Amino acid sequence: MLKIGQFTLVAGLFFLYTAVASGETPLPASQLVTASSDPYTDANRAITVTADNPEFSIRLKSNPTTGYRWYLKAWPNTWLKVMGLDYSANNTALVGSGGEEVWHFKVLPQAFQARMLMSIEFVSIQPWNMPKADNSNSQTFYVVTEIKE
Repeated sequence: MLKIGQFTLVAGLFFLYTAVASGETPLPASQLVTASSDPYTDANRAITVTADNPEFSIRLKSNPTTGYRWYLKAWPNTWLKVMGLDYSANNTALVGSGGEEVWHFKVLPQAFQARMLMSIEFVSIQPWNMPKADNSNSQTFYVVTEIKE
């Protein structure tokens, strides 16, 4: 007989197999990371958010002196609220050196009614230029909501 943890693992592997077989972009095949006070930086690892800890941040390297800025391209605004954006320059005397943008998010209560997989897509562009078709300037992060069982 399968225990709940084993069932969850089997169901998760089935979901991943189904997504890969259908050609959909699956959740990155690596560990999940629980939300913390440190900004999230690794797009290869999904972040897990709970109703007890619904806020998280994403840090992206940025250099606005070149005209490039990060913009939200797609996100589930029904379940995810943008709380703010901060920029901090590198602590250096070099002119034109970059820094980091930190985007702050909050998962809304209705997102915790079931386990969900959400993606947040950013694109780095100069606002007077169109983004490249090859998505070389884009970054996608995955957020997983966990419910109390």
